[in-house]
Amino acid sequence: MALLQATGDPALAKMKVDQVPMRGGAFVGYLLAEEHHQEVRDKALSFLLNRPAVAPAPRPDDDELRTMMGLLTGDELTERAYRFGREELALDDFPREARWTGERPDAASDCTVLIIGAGASGICAGIQFERLGIPYTIVERQGDLGGTWNLNRYPDARVDTSSYLYQFKFEKNYPWPEYFASQVEVKRYLEYIAKKYGVYDKIQFNVEVTKALFDEDDRTWKVEATGADGGSRALEANVVISAAGMFSTPKFPDITGIGDLEGRLFHTTAWDDSYDATGQRIAVIGNGSTGVQLVPKLAETAELVVAFQRTPQWISPMEGYRELITPEVRWLFENVPFYWNWFCYSAQVTSSGLQGAQVYDREWQKTHGGISERNDGLRRSLTEYIRGKVGHDPELFARCVPDYAPLARRLVVDNGWYDALLRDNVELVTEGIDRITAQGIQTVDGYEHKVDAIVFASGFEVTKYLWPTDYVGRGGVHMEDLWEKDGPRAYLGLTVPGFPNLFIFYGPNSQPRAGAFLSWVEIWARYSAQAVVAMIEGGKRTIEVKQEVFADYNARLDEVTKDRIWEKEGPAGKNYYVNKFGRQNVNLPWDNDEYFLMVESPDLGDFILR
Repeated sequence: MALLQATGDPALAKMKVDQVPMRGGAFVGYLLAEEHHQEVRDKALSFLLNRPAVAPAPRPDDDELRTMMGLLTGDELTERAYRFGREELALDDFPREARWTGERPDAASDCTVLIIGAGASGICAGIQFERLGIPYTIVERQGDLGGTWNLNRYPDARVDTSSYLYQFKFEKNYPWPEYFASQVEVKRYLEYIAKKYGVYDKIQFNVEVTKALFDEDDRTWKVEATGADGGSRALEANVVISAAGMFSTPKFPDITGIGDLEGRLFHTTAWDDSYDATGQRIAVIGNGSTGVQLVPKLAETAELVVAFQRTPQWISPMEGYRELITPEVRWLFENVPFYWNWFCYSAQVTSSGLQGAQVYDREWQKTHGGISERNDGLRRSLTEYIRGKVGHDPELFARCVPDYAPLARRLVVDNGWYDALLRDNVELVTEGIDRITAQGIQTVDGYEHKVDAIVFASGFEVTKYLWPTDYVGRGGVHMEDLWEKDGPRAYLGLTVPGFPNLFIFYGPNSQPRAGAFLSWVEIWARYSAQAVVAMIEGGKRTIEVKQEVFADYNARLDEVTKDRIWEKEGPAGKNYYVNKFGRQNVNLPWDNDEYFLMVESPDLGDFILR
């Protein structure tokens, strides 16, 4: 595709693309038919050898680009898929930039923005306002930027989606060292972005916002915070962006005797970098993404690792998970025009295919049971993967295979979990925990597992979207009180009636179902910044979503969610997607490209501007 864009060679456009089922048909890989491989190599070599004499290819127009994107998969694109995909291809310098309709107005200098959180979301929001020339400040309760990537420093923490998905589209060809970046590399990337795009110096660290009150008289947010010294601070802003995120508040299981342990006890978000696991007996509570990453690493040096599993996970292999990016691939990124763009776009297209396996197929259920052909195929594929790892031990195999549908909970990537379970110094415990004792953990069968340290890999309080800030809107209404009915709700996951000039990133029901999370951070940042632009250009001081728009959106969200598998198929009470009211409160129910049309730009008819 890169060569086609660079040369316009019609022979490349006629080549056959094979659609190859992956993970039991859960999604599809798009591969150029092998019969064309040598021809492409020859054409690429000729192009590169003669490149100095070749004029730069003109930017394709919309019709040409849409046709080219369809050639990648062999399918025609819908309008919404094209509009979303065009930005993912990232041919523009800054594909998702908020803009003034004309010259920057002088009134922009009078509008101040407070961004809470200096993780990926806060940094991205800051970049939008930096480019617009709207004054802003970022406050961060930790001592450094990175958000969850500063908080989670446990051994072997890393992304479980491709580095080429987990990146901003306005920064081209960042030199990732690995296909799946480590925590250290992700944090280094975010620091690089913050400094390059001018937001780093606008961050105030060790500042925790505790309360934000909307003052109806002067239509500003009055913000209370504490500094590193514990002293109170008063801040004020016209607009507040909550970029606290969903994975920011550690969750501890409710276990009797937590304070009784004589050894070490800590959550993975409070990892002690000086802790040496060598020769230690360590209990790890939790087998989600964190626990699965951590246990194999600890087992390399510990005397014993006791992994406590409440619910087995669907754990998937991931090609290239620990592979370094070779100099040859790096050379392609740096020397073949558009190669980086199409490489990243193809990763997004392939990943997005997984969405279809999260949807009930009612006709399939009538004749086959299960969920759908794609979900049932994924279940068979993952079961066989587990069988290939531990199937020689029938008792262990039975404890490792879930009894619920895959994707009803978050799919976990195998970081050596099953290999670790086969080690002599690793024990998998599936009995329930009764209490923590002075010497370790006692399970419900009365057995005491004696350990030197307990690590909680128990995740986050994902419904505490705004914690620890108490938001008080018009009429003295507290956001938490508003959300007591059936959990947090927002319009588009971004804004709530009664709370003018407040935007929430990674808010209720906004987790993308597949693909590139940082792309959605960019989209939310553009949407919010564009709403502020409309307010300023309109000579207004507040922008607030209409109650009826909010209510209609959430009614539609609930209806669409009924055809998604999360509420019914996951183990009750053991699925972070589902809140205490039984409502799925985390994921977007819509396909990525459908939701994209809703947040591509704010519809001012949805808002009250005053």
